[in-house]
Amino acid sequence: MNLLRLLLCPGLLFGLAECRSNDPEPIVVVDRTDTLSLARVRALAEFSVPSSIQVTDPGMEGTFQADVGDRESPDNTGTILVTANGVRYKRAFSGPASAAWFGVSEADDDVGPELQVAVNVVDDVVVPDGTYTQRTLVRLRSGMTLRGNPGKVLFRLPASYTALANPIDHSIHLRDVVIDGLAWEVTTREDGRFGLIYIDTPSVTNLTIRNCRSTDEAAKDSTNWLTVKLPAGKTGRNIVVENNTVRAKRMGCEIFNHDNFNQYAGSAITVRNNAFSNCYFGISLSGPLDSLTVTDNRLKDCAHYGIEIAGAARRVVIVGNTFEGRFDKFLIGSNDGGGNGSVVGGMVVENNRTLGQCQGGVQLYNGGTVQFRKNDFSMTGTLELLHSTNGGLFTENRIESTANKAIICDNTANHTFRDNVLSTEKSPGNQAVVMAYGNRAINNSLINNKLIKGPGGKYYEAVEGGSLRATQNFDGQGNPLAGPEGATNGR
Repeated sequence: MNLLRLLLCPGLLFGLAECRSNDPEPIVVVDRTDTLSLARVRALAEFSVPSSIQVTDPGMEGTFQADVGDRESPDNTGTILVTANGVRYKRAFSGPASAAWFGVSEADDDVGPELQVAVNVVDDVVVPDGTYTQRTLVRLRSGMTLRGNPGKVLFRLPASYTALANPIDHSIHLRDVVIDGLAWEVTTREDGRFGLIYIDTPSVTNLTIRNCRSTDEAAKDSTNWLTVKLPAGKTGRNIVVENNTVRAKRMGCEIFNHDNFNQYAGSAITVRNNAFSNCYFGISLSGPLDSLTVTDNRLKDCAHYGIEIAGAARRVVIVGNTFEGRFDKFLIGSNDGGGNGSVVGGMVVENNRTLGQCQGGVQLYNGGTVQFRKNDFSMTGTLELLHSTNGGLFTENRIESTANKAIICDNTANHTFRDNVLSTEKSPGNQAVVMAYGNRAINNSLINNKLIKGPGGKYYEAVEGGSLRATQNFDGQGNPLAGPEGATNGR
């Protein structure tokens, strides 16, 4: 054995101890504050270290406190810094964390990785005002808020369609997530299938997306802005989409339950005060869903549907929405589930209106005992009542159509139309302002309505076994319209 080592470690001579010459010297924390750059903090190798450090890097400024008891936490740039000799310095802060602390910068060619770190370690992340480039998607987690100053934070996506997505682990229940005040511009020319905010496979509870803006006008492919899919065995509860302005080539907002047969896996879904334009669908809520509220949205130029409620939805409220421009159907209950759930009760469709004349019409397959009141629609299409829409009450509406019918009860029964203004005055070839069609279109009533018709045709008509009971109705000049049930009064 080396004599020098024996001299330095005399315990070995007596077998009392083994000298461990490689043991590190203990860290000594000195009560002082040093002002250092981030790089200088990480380079610290002395065993005498300050108790606190003031970091000076622009956007990352802050006070960090030494925690010598922690030898495991990784360096994340934003809230924990690790020195060369293994000392952990932890940021002293309260309230939200700035994404800039983690290296999110306008100069970065891809802020995705840095933003992911921020989301992973801090519950409330604020993105500073600016324009950022994002190429890598960010995975959401429970208990997180990601927000910015509305109208002041823009993410540009030149290589991807998806900015935010569900956790990779599909077994994780995604809870208590807020996305607030962010904007995106999707310009990628790559092939794409999934949209900007894409949530598929986990159960979702308490998801709020608000005050955001997005456009994909310059992108190559047609994708959604928001997709929430509820796969088999998963649920969605308390989902709120509000105050967003979106242009999306496919769907603005799609929330659907197609894989939980006859199970109302989604409930308490609210879509309110959003503007969706130049989409294929503006809003689509589809499948067995319960307690849907769609209010005060603005839909413009959505080529297929403006608002779609598809399937056997229950407790549906559609109130205060406006429609402008070109649609196939600006409001549609597109199917009744075909046995996947059952229509119970009726939709409430109230105080909705068109801005000017809309191309398109309204179609309700799944309205149930719909309460349709105080709507003001000028349209080229017809209000069509079909399938599971029976026993509805239509009151105080103004419906003007350039089609050959304003309303048709197509094999649906027991509807009451009271105190409405119904018109085909601008139709080039009126057939009937109101028609009951088919042998299941029975016991429909017209009471105290103003009926205004275009050239030719009739005010109301029942055909192919349908029936209409008309009482106390009058024409555009206030003249009474009299006639027996199913009458074909002329002008």
